[in-house]
Amino acid sequence: MHIEPIQRRRRGLRLAPLVDVVFLLLVFFMLVARLDMPQTIAVQPPSASSGGTLRDSVLIRLGPDGRVDLNGSALEVPELRERIAPFLHQDAKTRFLVQTAYDAPLQSLVSVLDSLRTAGAQDLTLLEP
Repeated sequence: MHIEPIQRRRRGLRLAPLVDVVFLLLVFFMLVARLDMPQTIAVQPPSASSGGTLRDSVLIRLGPDGRVDLNGSALEVPELRERIAPFLHQDAKTRFLVQTAYDAPLQSLVSVLDSLRTAGAQDLTLLEP
């Protein structure tokens, strides 16, 4: 007895689902992509000629919890402008050294730098943590 195998219809390659997936990926990446430029803060690296004496410098430290101290005395960021005014009255070119802790919040650093700039500080130096 001879049994013939069942013949199955051959299905063609369906491209419609693949095209749908490709278009979904395209739409996803178009929606996720950012088209605007990120905002940056200009920082100039030190050069060999920019070195000088640190004798007349003012040290501002920023702790990991966002606390600020000026030459060893603790203060709040809003007080910073008032506290550095005497240094700027003595010498307008006073160098301010800003030292941050490794895990200090970035917003605290930006607030300190903004306070120094609005107070009139011209010579700002960021130190390594």
